[in-house]
Amino acid sequence: MLNPLRATANIATIAQRSISTTPCMYKNKAGKHKATIDRTRMLTYEMAQKPHHIGVRKAWLTWHSQNLEGFRQSQPIVLAQDEVIRRFIRGFFPQNITIDGTEIVIKRRGNVVYVTGFLQHSRRLDIRRIYWMFGFAEEFLSILLKQPVKLELQFVADEKELAYNYI
Repeated sequence: MLNPLRATANIATIAQRSISTTPCMYKNKAGKHKATIDRTRMLTYEMAQKPHHIGVRKAWLTWHSQNLEGFRQSQPIVLAQDEVIRRFIRGFFPQNITIDGTEIVIKRRGNVVYVTGFLQHSRRLDIRRIYWMFGFAEEFLSILLKQPVKLELQFVADEKELAYNYI
């Protein structure tokens, strides 16, 4: 036989344990970079802008004209193509990528895909090898994506030249 006093005690503890009394955290963490004590973390201009400034001071990292009538494609195809391009550039120029390859901008104008960004110059690369790598990357991505791809990558001597601010 069940003891009614014990049953009410169990119900009270169950109800007491299931109620959460901690307040919700309504903090927005997007676009905020944690500061270091000795200000050694480098921020580029793109990274230093707040998320609510996109479209005002800062542009999107992917531009496309897929919403125009003559160039309709489905959005998942465009996202997959962007990821393929970013991974290929990071893998094909591994020693030359600056700031983890996050600053690669992909622009679509009509049927042409423009890939822009910065690469770090190394002494091992001579001008012939650079031109060959650019030509190969453009041709390979053009065949893979079945549309013209143009690389507009600039070389900088050091990653510190891209620094806008240190936090």
